[in-house]
Amino acid sequence: MKGNFRTAVLFAAMMMVLFFPAITSRETLTVEQVIAQANVDRSRLGLPVLQLDHTLNLAAFAKAEDMLEKNYFDHVSPEGTKPWHWFKSLGYKYSYAGENLAQGFDDAHDLEQSWMSSPKHRANILSPNYDDMGVAIVYKNGQRVVVQLFGSRQDRVAIRE
Repeated sequence: MKGNFRTAVLFAAMMMVLFFPAITSRETLTVEQVIAQANVDRSRLGLPVLQLDHTLNLAAFAKAEDMLEKNYFDHVSPEGTKPWHWFKSLGYKYSYAGENLAQGFDDAHDLEQSWMSSPKHRANILSPNYDDMGVAIVYKNGQRVVVQLFGSRQDRVAIRE
């Protein structure tokens, strides 16, 4: 089962990469823009920028697909699956982890402003405990969901301390 899940997520991610060039420069909500907006806010406060982590991108994509497939919008699925499941299922061993969710946004700046206006979302974006970020933006059945994951790998945190 685990192997099938990983294979399905990797296949989906490859399809995203293959079709990503079809997105025009007129798009105002891209993974790169969401990451850049978060890093601008971090930099303003003297925090180090977060690095794009491909494993977290895959985990964010899996979470977004799950939400759209099962028709929910929450940090915990109707079956009780918590955000940390997506990290672990793809092999991201973390010391710190966080998740931001959004729906209905089509502009990265507006999305970032909304998250920064929310104390919990803002805390994730500005946490000094995170090194990595992954983002997925998934469009399906007329819905757009954004999943932003934050993490610090166990091995990196041990080296810092």
